[in-house]
Amino acid sequence: MMAKMSNSRCMKDQHDTAAPAGVPANLAATWRPADRYGFLEGAGARLRYACWNTSATPRGTAVVLQGRAEFIEKYGTETVGELLARGFSVFAVDLRGQGLSDRPLANHDKGHIDDFATYVADLQLFLDKVVTPAAPRPILTLSHSTSGNIVLRYLAERGASPLAAAVFVSPMTGLCRAFLIRTILAITSPFGLRDEEYMLATGPYDPKHRNFATNDVTSDERRYRFTDQWFKADPRLRLGGPTIGWLRQGLRSIDLLASPGVLERIDLPVLLVSAGDDHVVDRASHGPAVARMRNAQHVVVDGARHEILMETDARRAQFWAAFDRLAARIA
Repeated sequence: MMAKMSNSRCMKDQHDTAAPAGVPANLAATWRPADRYGFLEGAGARLRYACWNTSATPRGTAVVLQGRAEFIEKYGTETVGELLARGFSVFAVDLRGQGLSDRPLANHDKGHIDDFATYVADLQLFLDKVVTPAAPRPILTLSHSTSGNIVLRYLAERGASPLAAAVFVSPMTGLCRAFLIRTILAITSPFGLRDEEYMLATGPYDPKHRNFATNDVTSDERRYRFTDQWFKADPRLRLGGPTIGWLRQGLRSIDLLASPGVLERIDLPVLLVSAGDDHVVDRASHGPAVARMRNAQHVVVDGARHEILMETDARRAQFWAAFDRLAARIA
């Protein structure tokens, strides 16, 4: 079924298992199946990617990169269609350890990474092997949370090419409760011996623990349920809590970005959009980060929680207005 939905021009390149195994019936109307799904080899792990084409005269390309525990289909449900309607081709990749990309640990549900530098290298490979050869110019990134940290590392360490601009949504330049997290890491795994264990108070994915009333990522219940609906339609997408090691490496990457002279290397046009009511990422870290980049703008969506693109229509509209202003400058 999924193969029939894909563009026939791309069929010879498609790995059938890279497409979702099922689609939630109530999301089918707003979900856009990709023209091409595939696995990228050569990173020491298979990375799953997807590509969407636009008209014969596209306006440019948006590279969509998700946050921790997210996956291509979550943004393919609405956001990809909104980018296509704006004339952009879209490329997306699942981060190592989530979605349909390979998992580092035998336990499928553990969100783990050895070093955020691995994510940066994966992004470089994806841009070099999949995006650069095929993507209409100009190319911009649209990254959320964890991937915001990764893209900032990429730009500071490896330069902007092939990117013309970068849009960050609630980027992970700081964590709420960071002091508490660092204290727990120091006590539970001071030498990294327990880094592959779940972080305290986390565990495998369990829909019984997915309580909208106490969630800290969105005030829109319909979009909050996207994750659970996709996990049910294709259990391979499922992911539980982060490991101790994932949080340790995340904090190390945050500290690296905070080092003098790092963000100052970034000079391409940047839009950083903060959630005014973010209880995951420390919004107070965003203003100083923007001030350190030469060509960056900062927008705050008041009342929004961490996942702005999963927020209410009115809050999402504020994001898209800011996005459109940047796109008009570069496209």
